[in-house]
Amino acid sequence: MVNKFKLTLEGVPYEIERRGDLLLINGLEFPFAVENQNVTIGGTPHAVVLRAETATVDGISYRYEAQGLEEPKPGKAKRALSAAAAEDAGAVTAIMPGLIIKINKKEGDLVAAGETILVLEAMKMQNEIQSKVQGRITSIHVKPGESVEMRQVLAVVEPTA
Repeated sequence: MVNKFKLTLEGVPYEIERRGDLLLINGLEFPFAVENQNVTIGGTPHAVVLRAETATVDGISYRYEAQGLEEPKPGKAKRALSAAAAEDAGAVTAIMPGLIIKINKKEGDLVAAGETILVLEAMKMQNEIQSKVQGRITSIHVKPGESVEMRQVLAVVEPTA
């Protein structure tokens, strides 16, 4: 997870750093929490919706640009190893950042390989997230309306023979 980045909001630059449950904005500390599309900073809740070049905060749109939020890309061997390890463990992961809009299954359900477990909305498109294996869903880690990050574990399917 990226802990330091630069944010330019309506042309004004900000240095942002995350330290646990504190957010440092230009060196000033504020307690913060994020839940779905709600961000609480310094005890004040805000409804936030991010788009490609605008952020809507409490119903008001602002132009923004962020630098330094890109995660480093692992080498090909490490990426392959990570993907294989996740699949072996039965993890169903997000293919891109987005919003969970529908969950078709629940914990304990049996699924076939290729069966849709949930729907992820990203870049105005609905993506069906499917099980790679036949098995039983042992856990679902998200709920409708929740924002997720790329490669975040959404559910776990225990393979069956």
